[in-house]
Amino acid sequence: MELYLFFGLILLYLITSFVLPQHHLQKVWTLAFFVCFIVTAVAIGLIKVSGQDVMMSASELNWYYLLYLFGSLSVVLGFINLWLYRHGIWNIFFGSFRDNKDN
Repeated sequence: MELYLFFGLILLYLITSFVLPQHHLQKVWTLAFFVCFIVTAVAIGLIKVSGQDVMMSASELNWYYLLYLFGSLSVVLGFINLWLYRHGIWNIFFGSFRDNKDN
């Protein structure tokens, strides 16, 4: 399933990269990453609130599925965001302080 998500989102990224300007492309994919992160956090929270049992009940099964699905989506969207912001991340880790023109 992860490979389907990966290839589907990569294909969607390629399509949107040709259709949208760079600013909107960054907004869309960053917002998608934040939404997946929030849904994953809510699923983890609702699993914890419902209590820990030895056996998984039917009501917990859908939260575990959401956790798995949106956790996988978060990983793939994280890689897409790393690709989108690769120059900024490269400058953060390997750029010199003198490159900053704001000071």
